[in-house]
Parts: sequence; C-alpha cells; structure tokens
Amino acid sequence: MCGILFRYSDQEEFPLQRCSFGEVGEASEVGEASEVGEVRDVREVRDVREVREIRGDVDTGESGEGIGLSSTWSTAPLSPSLPLSLPIASASCSLPSSLPPNLIQAILDRGSDYAEYYSNNHIQLVSSVLSLRPPLTRQPFIRDDRFIIQFNGELYNTDIPSHGNDIEYLYRVLIQNDGDVFKTVGSLTGEFAYCITDLARNKVYFGKDDLGRKSLGYQGGSGVDEGGQPLDPHALLVTSCPPPEHDHFIECLAATVYIFDMGGSSLSTSLTTVSFDDCECLPSSFTVSPDYALLSSDQETDLVDQLRTRLSTAVCRRVDTIFPVQEASSSLAILFSGGLDCTILAAMVAERLKKGTVDLLNVSFYNPRTKTEPSETPDRILAKKSWKNLQMKYSTDDFRFRLVEIDVSYEEYLEHKQRVIDLIYPNDTAMDLSIAVAFYWAASGGDRGELQRNGSILETTSLQSMGCKVLLSGLGADELFGGYTRHERIFTPISNQKKRQIAHKPVKDSTEYDLVELFPQLRNELQHDLSNLYVRNLSRDDKVISCWSKEVRYPYLDDDFIEFATKVPLNYKVRYEEESGEIVRKYILREVARRMGLDWVVGEAKRAIQFGAKSAKMEVGSGKMRGTDKLTVRAVRAVRAKRGL
Repeated sequence: MCGILFRYSDQEEFPLQRCSFGEVGEASEVGEASEVGEVRDVREVRDVREVREIRGDVDTGESGEGIGLSSTWSTAPLSPSLPLSLPIASASCSLPSSLPPNLIQAILDRGSDYAEYYSNNHIQLVSSVLSLRPPLTRQPFIRDDRFIIQFNGELYNTDIPSHGNDIEYLYRVLIQNDGDVFKTVGSLTGEFAYCITDLARNKVYFGKDDLGRKSLGYQGGSGVDEGGQPLDPHALLVTSCPPPEHDHFIECLAATVYIFDMGGSSLSTSLTTVSFDDCECLPSSFTVSPDYALLSSDQETDLVDQLRTRLSTAVCRRVDTIFPVQEASSSLAILFSGGLDCTILAAMVAERLKKGTVDLLNVSFYNPRTKTEPSETPDRILAKKSWKNLQMKYSTDDFRFRLVEIDVSYEEYLEHKQRVIDLIYPNDTAMDLSIAVAFYWAASGGDRGELQRNGSILETTSLQSMGCKVLLSGLGADELFGGYTRHERIFTPISNQKKRQIAHKPVKDSTEYDLVELFPQLRNELQHDLSNLYVRNLSRDDKVISCWSKEVRYPYLDDDFIEFATKVPLNYKVRYEEESGEIVRKYILREVARRMGLDWVVGEAKRAIQFGAKSAKMEVGSGKMRGTDKLTVRAVRAVRAKRGL
C-alpha cells in the first residue's frame, strides 16, 4: 500500500532532489551526471524487519514473544493521538513550503515502512510505503529517465510471481505495452489507485480501478473558484488524502483515466478524462442482470455451490498475498460485527489458513445520548456469539480466532472527531462520520481487549499490540445481494397485502401488484448501489483505515466474484415467499452460510455499523439529526482556530 502525493506547477521550478524520511538508507540527491532512479543509487531494503530495526521500531529481545512495536504502542493502554508512522521532521532534506506539512504527514501516515520526497523541474512527489510483499520497493518508482510511478493497492494478476512486487510488475507491463497507460491499466486486476508520470510524453496519468476501491483525488487542472474565476489550468495536485484547504478538491471517479498535459498550451484546461466504457482496452462497467428465474432444487443447489466457490476463491486471493515479512501474533484481521457477511468471510479464512491466529476486530462506543456501554451494543453481543461458534467449529491446536474488543470512550471520540471529518472529505454527512469513525477506531486497535476462555468463564485481557497490516471487509455483500431496507421496501406493499389476507384482516391497499414486474425496480437499485460504491463507501473507508498504516481488502468486490454475482437471478437475492408474504434479503448468501454450517447467523438481520456499534448520534441532543445532514466543517475549524488548536 502507498500514500500518493503529486504536485505540478508551471510557475515554480524545483531542484533535482530525492530524500527519504526516517533513517532508512542514505538520502539520494541525484546529480546531473547520474541517471534518475537507477537501481545503483538506491539501497534496496529486502526485509521490512531490517527497516524497522534501523528505525528502532523493533524489540528484538529474547522474550520469545516475537517482534514488538516501538514505544509508541508498547505501553498500555493505547490512546492513539497519532498513528505509528514516519515523522515529517525525519526528512533527510529540507522540504519546500509549497507542500503543506500536514498533508505530507497524512501521506506518511499511510505507509509506515518507507517514505520519500522527490522533486525535479516543475514537479514534486511524496510517497509512503506499507510493504506487504518483499522485497520492499521504494516509491516514487523511477525508471529509464521516463516513468515515475506511484501505486497504491494490491494486484491479483495470476502472472505475478509468488514473491513478486506489484509496482515492478506494473512497470514491466507498461514497458511491454510500449508505454501505453490505457492498455496497462486495462490489464490490471485488483484494488488500486495510481499516478504515472510519463516524462517523454510530458503527461501525467492518474485514476482508480474499475470500481474505485482506493482513495485518490485532485485539485486544479480545470474548474473555477468560489468567485467564478477560472483556476490555473497548468497546476495540479493529486493525492490520496484531502489537502488542508478542501476548496476544489475532487475525488476521482471510478473507471476513469485522468490525463494532465504538463506541456499543454490551452488556456482553458490541461486535464482530460477517458471513461473505461469509451476505450476498448479498458474493462467495461459491471452490469446487474435483470434476470428472474424459477430454478429447480438441484439448480438452486448448484447456484449456491458456485457462489460459495467463487467467494472462497476471492478470499484466498486476498489471504495468499499476505507474506510474513515480520513476525506478528496475527497477520490478518477481519472487520467483525458478527453478522452474516463477515462471519462467512471468517469461516472461509479458517478453511484456507489452517494455521495461525486471525483477529476479529469489533468496535463499540460509549454513547452518552443513549447511555449505552460498549459491552452492551448489539454488535458486541452478536460478535461474541459468532466468535464462540466459530471457535467451536474451526479452532484447533494450530488455528484460532481472537476476538479483539475495541472500546471507544466519548472523550476519545471527541478527540479524534475532527481528524476523521478532515480525512473523509468530500464525504460530509452525519452518516458518513458515524460510519467512518467506527472503521477509524477499528483500524487503530484503540483501547483493546482480547476475549479469552478461562475454563467456563469468558475473560477480557489486555492486548497491547495488533501486528496485522491487512484487514478484510464485508463491504459489497449488501449492494450485490440486496441487503438494505430500501431493497426490501420494494416488496413491502405486496407483502403487507399477503400478510393481512392470511390474518383475515381487511386489505387497505387494493393495488394489484405483479411480482415479476417489481424485480426491475430491485435491479435498478442494485445497479445504482454498485456504480456508486466509490462515492458512498470505498474512498471514505480507505482513508480512515489507511491512516493507521493498514490496508483494507474486499473479497465481495473481487472482479470475478462481481461478474458472477451480477448474473444471479434477482429473486435469489431478495426472496419473496408468496405463501407467507415474508421477504428474505440476501437469500442466496444465507444459503451459502447454511451450506457451510453457520446456522446461528443464517437468520441474522442487517444492522448498519453505526447502529450496531452505537457510533451514530453520539452527542446529547442529536437524536433528531438525520444521516443526510451536512457536517459543519468550517464552523468546527473556526472554533478550533479560536481556541488555538
């Protein structure tokens, strides 16, 4: 994973300079006689353990407990005012004032293993690296006096060597395609964002994958300011994190390649875009099938089995690409409410791994408005139930699930609230905050406790460090299979009619409904949900999770799995039982759980994380606030400024 920052200005010129943050290797200032980015001027660090030892972040004592984190996290309990990251003050060169320090630090927070600043002529770049595949490859990745590559994410192309590096693979494909960025991006499979500078063509290409799974936004290149005056068309900022001044910061569209011409002469704009749908070499958008089908029992069984197999394959892709570059008590964690989607993922991980510890991260808040303790939240209660059942089913001498309870006090919520608001921009509603703050704390580890069994008693013991870098999320299941109330609501009128008939009550709604004709409405809802995932969820969630130097992966949003899931007949996503009038959301996914022996979770209803963890409407008096209400970002900043914060 990587933090990306790229800046271009034709009004400024910068010296040729390359320096690192922290004490890893020697700073490399590239002279005129040397070739930019040649491997010979780079000390290639082969092992993240070596990096951390050099930085003093590794306890290599003989306790037998593995590698501990630096003192930032080693004393209990953690109140994470700052993530474990490289400090901006550790730069081996002087940084220009043209780059806001807090934006640079936000980039550094995303990658705790290596970070570097590079400048030349009119461009400045900062990249940070969270290494998940050895060898650690530094970014910005510079080769052949032509390409400068910044890449954030994970690739699952089958022709990547088992211990190959994503950015080296991307570069190799780029060269094979004679520098054609469109063909190169079109050949990539995975979850990613990128910024590729082609010095030969004097162009910058940036964007996201087909679904927009990683955050990336930009400022400049086109548009007007608040007064209607045109912005400088020959200045551009591309970044994984929102800049401190949010004006004109735009989150990149999914399935779109942005092209900025650094040598453009146009007075109006130097930025153009190409949609994936408008280029044959790029993948087309996912389309939800309108099919409605009545399958036999055997056909339904086969459909469930195929779905299970494809989801398991998606899980394996994301688990098998985690390489143990450092010792840790756990290399993988799952964002865990105990519900249907994440429990299926946990079970599939157990079927794949066989050995090791998998953390189940469950976050709960003390909510002063409802006076709910973390131990009393619906998500905590359900998580304990699912954890106990998973342990009974999958725990062995070599494998276990560890339920990590993350309790967030109201004071901690207030302390970090503004940081979350700043991170998630341009998402700016009360619902965005209540969801984002839950994922933010889940990724941090927060004030952690490990639930363990002591005889017949469950005890919570202190858990001081959480070494895993990769988190799995169940996002996408509701959008693909109809898990939201609005999906069920399409069938509510016909359901109510049927239930009143069964109860021999007068039917108030005399409308005649054709069941088959209701499914196109469901199809439209699902298509809208899938197409807008990057707007509603993905960019926001990536920012608040990655700020703790963690990477989130989405098995339900695997390209091959989506391709299959979008073709599942609609009536096997939301099931309407004509005899009883009952409506079953995510029907086929529940059948997968049943087939896997996860009976305790088959009937669990969907509960949004902000309600399950009690992170919604935290302040007293906020009970009437709607999820769509806008956050008063500027007002909060004004108050903070007056207080000198």
